[in-house]
Amino acid sequence: MSKRAVIVIPIYKENLNPNEQISLARCFSILGHHPIVFVAPESLSFDYHEGRCIERFADSFFQSPQTYNHLLIDPAFYERFGEYEFMLIYQLDAYVFSDQLEYWCAQNLDYIGAPKLKLRHFKNPAHVDIPYIHRVLFNGGFSLRKIKPILHFLKVYHTFLPKWVANEDCMFSMYERRTFPLRWMLRLPTWQQGLKFAIEQNPHLGFTLNGDSLPFGCHAWEKYNPKFWRAYMA
Repeated sequence: MSKRAVIVIPIYKENLNPNEQISLARCFSILGHHPIVFVAPESLSFDYHEGRCIERFADSFFQSPQTYNHLLIDPAFYERFGEYEFMLIYQLDAYVFSDQLEYWCAQNLDYIGAPKLKLRHFKNPAHVDIPYIHRVLFNGGFSLRKIKPILHFLKVYHTFLPKWVANEDCMFSMYERRTFPLRWMLRLPTWQQGLKFAIEQNPHLGFTLNGDSLPFGCHAWEKYNPKFWRAYMA
């Protein structure tokens, strides 16, 4: 029987900057009772893992954002965590407000992250996106993935479709047209569900659309209006 969820923290450097230290400390504080695994280059030496498990992958996957994307669309990456049902990707530009991990695992979704909203969402908060017509990108930096469906999806994609060159979250969000034939394979959230899970761009507007409520977490908080987020950070 698989374990419920693992928190995966990708890292690539020996020392963390102050904002990354805040992100990591918050993860340990709020989610520390869940399994936490660092994903790191084979050659990297670092001491901030605090005794947590480390999974090593080839250095070549950590050379650039493009090579990191290659890692996250590689079936071998997910097979490494096959003992778990879910994986929470927690990059160190994320921040979690409360432990809602079990709640989101129970929502019957295969992939969810912070939605990148467009004008139609802000103009009409009740707007319903229609698959194949309205595409929403759910960011992968702080995202929950159900491992078996993601793994099955990747094996089918790599068997029948061309090499993927865009960001990995575009693939799982079905944001690029080439993924449309496989749209049926993954259960994705509505943009409203996405906001309850995480907020990224325009946090003040996202917060309002979310009923003036904090989501599970946020992504890129130091990039998009850090002053707004610091009012809610411990």
